[in-house]
Amino acid sequence: MLNKNGFGKFEIMTVLVLLMGVGSFLAYLTLKGADNQKFVTMKNSAVSFANAVTTNIASFHYVNVVYLEEAVDEKVFPNIKNPFGKGACDSTQSRVDTVDGQTYATLKCGEYLIDNASIVDRDSVVIYRVSEWSEEKPSGDDIEERVLYNCVSEGKEVFDQYYEELFFVYEYNKKYDADIYFADNVTEDNCKVVTKTFYRNHDLVDKKKS
Repeated sequence: MLNKNGFGKFEIMTVLVLLMGVGSFLAYLTLKGADNQKFVTMKNSAVSFANAVTTNIASFHYVNVVYLEEAVDEKVFPNIKNPFGKGACDSTQSRVDTVDGQTYATLKCGEYLIDNASIVDRDSVVIYRVSEWSEEKPSGDDIEERVLYNCVSEGKEVFDQYYEELFFVYEYNKKYDADIYFADNVTEDNCKVVTKTFYRNHDLVDKKKS
């Protein structure tokens, strides 16, 4: 059956399906481009953070590892906005490591992570999608395992979460006005160090450019 313009119902449905397909493809390209721009923004933030730390390295207690929270506290660098959603990137898990004169950046923003990446060439930086740390081992092919730290005083955990050792030390120094460098130096007069093993998924999502 033809309509007044000479088109049959089948032809109209075919055109509509094609238009929907084209629209879906264009929407996919738009969303993919937006995601890629967010990855670029995250990489740029990691490089800027690392450069600010190396430029002001004398401002920090332990120069080999500097966490974002310490850089913020020292007013060397501001909190980094999470490009993937509301709020800021994680200042407790984001850090700059200096090893044999080379600088490496770790930046966690939402569920995305730049993991100890050299900042010499930002195109070589890759991004992972990670889950939150959990005491239960998740399913999946790429599982990361790490021992995290807290301390106990009068039967209660001092901090509301478990931290990487050197961030734990940084928080301990702030709380107790101490000047230690490793968890082994914690005095039990303040609290007793406790550790737990945590796990998370650690999956590559943004590969380096070849």
